[in-house]
Amino acid sequence: MKILFLHGLESGPHGSKYQALKAMFGDILAPDCSGVSDPWQRLEIIQKAIAEEEGPFLVVGSSMGGLMAMLLHQANPGPIAGMVLCAPALHRRETPAFDYADLPPTRVIHGSFDDVVPPASSLRFGARLTLVDDDHRLANSMDIILREVFELKLSLLPAM
Repeated sequence: MKILFLHGLESGPHGSKYQALKAMFGDILAPDCSGVSDPWQRLEIIQKAIAEEEGPFLVVGSSMGGLMAMLLHQANPGPIAGMVLCAPALHRRETPAFDYADLPPTRVIHGSFDDVVPPASSLRFGARLTLVDDDHRLANSMDIILREVFELKLSLLPAM
């Protein structure tokens, strides 16, 4: 199962979260949406990138990348096996209504000191949400992010 990393609005595809994921899991697909703020244009870039790859995908979305993971699942749920959302930017004005009951296995990590995306915007995930003592970047929570990705990936593997 391939990991698809979706970066945030102010970051790039090969930042610290990508580097940590790559060090732990190897090959990571990370479409470059740098400089693209429109979510629908980002969605096109992401859909083109995954069209050339074989799924299923475990999507790790950071901030705007978390919103993009939700939009990708809404547009094309088939190849999305699970999601780990890091401070997902679901507070944005253009965010559509999502059916949270229809999501694949999903885990959410959000910093309680996030001053970019209100932590309250992730409360709708209920038990799938882990609040951490961190800010928006979640730089001090990388071990939690990696653990959540590892555990979710393991749970999605076919039983032997």
